[in-house]
Amino acid sequence: MYGEMIGQAILSPSRGAPDVGFEKIAAGLALLILAILTAKLALRTYRLYIHPLKSFKGLPEAYVSNNWLYQTIKNGTAEQTFEALHEKYNTKALRIGPNELHITDIELYKVIYNQSKPFLKHAPFYNGFNTPHTVFAELEPRLHKERRRMLNPLFSKVGVYKLEPLICEKIYRLSAKINRLCATKEIDVYNAFRLLTTDIITEFAFAKSANLIEERHDELDSWFLDAFDVGSQSVVDTQYSSVLRQIVKILPGAVVKLLNPKLRSILDLQEFAASCMRHWQRSSEGSSYPVIFDSLRSISDDAKVFEAMDILIAGADTTASTLTTGLFHILSNEEIKSRLVQAIDEAMPEPGSLISLQALEKVEYLTACVKESLRVGMAVPGRLPRVVPTGDPFIVEGKVVPPGTIVGISTYTMHTSVKAWGPNAREFDPDRWIGPESKGLEQWLCTFSKGARMCLGQNVAPAEITLAYAHIFRNFELSLPEGHVHPRALDRFTLAYQQPGLPVVFRPRR
Repeated sequence: MYGEMIGQAILSPSRGAPDVGFEKIAAGLALLILAILTAKLALRTYRLYIHPLKSFKGLPEAYVSNNWLYQTIKNGTAEQTFEALHEKYNTKALRIGPNELHITDIELYKVIYNQSKPFLKHAPFYNGFNTPHTVFAELEPRLHKERRRMLNPLFSKVGVYKLEPLICEKIYRLSAKINRLCATKEIDVYNAFRLLTTDIITEFAFAKSANLIEERHDELDSWFLDAFDVGSQSVVDTQYSSVLRQIVKILPGAVVKLLNPKLRSILDLQEFAASCMRHWQRSSEGSSYPVIFDSLRSISDDAKVFEAMDILIAGADTTASTLTTGLFHILSNEEIKSRLVQAIDEAMPEPGSLISLQALEKVEYLTACVKESLRVGMAVPGRLPRVVPTGDPFIVEGKVVPPGTIVGISTYTMHTSVKAWGPNAREFDPDRWIGPESKGLEQWLCTFSKGARMCLGQNVAPAEITLAYAHIFRNFELSLPEGHVHPRALDRFTLAYQQPGLPVVFRPRR
């Protein structure tokens, strides 16, 4: 009998004490939902009408949350979107997030990315790469300076000249592969260059080349390249999700792979880097080429792996996309192509081998094409966000930007500026780097950023591009296929070309 009474009380909300409990729970949930909605409405109202950045123009949806910015970056055309909005609102300081401005006043670049007093890096953006305390991601200037001091000799001009035999060896291997394949197919130079630059940087960073050029003798792709593609997407996700950043930071790699398959690629690359480090530690013979691990003996094994990973990401796809962009523009203009081939032929009368990098750097038109490739083929087009410090006021268009605001000027903005480059700023024009008028242009070239946090690869990438152009144009006749279209590229921090990349017709020169 008592059981029946209890059952009826539970099943009948209108009878007995249990209904009070249900009512309290329902009321509590209603209050919680109301509180959440009220807080969201209050936050939205604050960001739209009260926030210190309320006077800066932009889309209202960008004011209220980071979701608009995240989706825009994920689409891969953020800089073009920002550019259109700058024009729409006629402003040099566009509000692209609740607390972030995208700036197009190129004179302010030297303020934000200063050599002696740079604005500090915005933590969530750099933590998204999951490579803590590396030269690229380190937030604390003192620690960054210490780590950079370890690596500077390897990336100096002298260090790059020591790396030259490695670069040449990989170029010869890729050239042999192209020779085998070009009789039967067009060559996707984007993937071909990715194989080249990844093989170079893995041997340099890990003391063990990935050997992608030889991985599949009849193909120009690799799981490694797929990992880069998926990994770049996961980085964007992590940058804009504090929950995801904590998951990556706290949980074991195997668990993270299950929770987020996109992150699997980055973790696989980290495991490859760790296996290479262990191989380097066991090896009794030193590498015949400079190796980054050799300069990092005093730091922990995990720190070595993170640093090697950063250098891999910074030195593989980036240089490959710049080579691809430059080659597309050169092949699209017969006059530029003919002048470049003539300059290389005069410097290298005998085909089949390369002269020294130092000698090639003196070939004026070749150097001009390399610099223009670095300008137009910017591998990292987007902004590198910084935080406005306290102290001297930071002023844009007569308005003071409050300390704590996230700001950035993109390489895309710098390299398409008519003020810096003239009316043909969007054209590929190597002649801009020749003659007395070229003096002073270097100040606007921001491919490797500027200031104290300038990219370590500022000497390595130009060397790779110079040697690759010299060898390719001396030994092959290159042309774009009939009916070709401009290759589609997406910007998710690094510029990546979509399938089918850039098909090029190669014919060996006899």
